[in-house]
Amino acid sequence: MATGKRKKRSGIAWRPLLRSAALGVGVLFLAVLILTAFVYLGWLPESAIPVANTVIKILTALAAGIFIGVGRDRAPWFFGGIAGDIALLIAVAGMALYLGSFELSWNLLTDFLMVFAVGSAAAAVFLRRKKE
Repeated sequence: MATGKRKKRSGIAWRPLLRSAALGVGVLFLAVLILTAFVYLGWLPESAIPVANTVIKILTALAAGIFIGVGRDRAPWFFGGIAGDIALLIAVAGMALYLGSFELSWNLLTDFLMVFAVGSAAAAVFLRRKKE
């Protein structure tokens, strides 16, 4: 029987976080498709792929940070960074499942730090612009 007491909820709103991360992953997939088409058509050389990957990660973090910044009044920079990291985590997990292997490296850790910083900045700047 229920005693009528509710559990104390955490201060993290998971639904907006996951929604903004999913939208960030959508931006990531769209950017990867465009990059693939450009390389396939010969408009970009294959040597441009590492730089394009970094740009795509930044776009993903920007999108996730902006999407989460829309609805947050409290600590938007933190939630923007977390949303960007969740989006990157989903992408990395998907690639690990597809490739069948995963390797933790310093590059991956610095990618997570970079994405956190970009997502944080995007959410904070977008919220500041919205208030003005």
